[in-house]
Amino acid sequence: MDVFELAKKYHQDLGIKEPSFATLAAEIFDDLGLKIVEHLKNEGYILKGTRFIDYEKSLVLEIIKEDKTFEIALRKL
Repeated sequence: MDVFELAKKYHQDLGIKEPSFATLAAEIFDDLGLKIVEHLKNEGYILKGTRFIDYEKSLVLEIIKEDKTFEIALRKL
């Protein structure tokens, strides 16, 4: 899958609204973020939201399960 197809999936599946951030997430993390969210959904978690922190090149996934909220930060070192 090329970077633009991945960016579209980041936009649709993870809700990254800004196209440039979706593309940057696809370039940095390839399909890792998508696979993590897919796994978490299979475990009963719900993706509440995402945000991309450009200056840190980090993708933050906010997930919930029952009454607990978690944030998972993906950061390329």
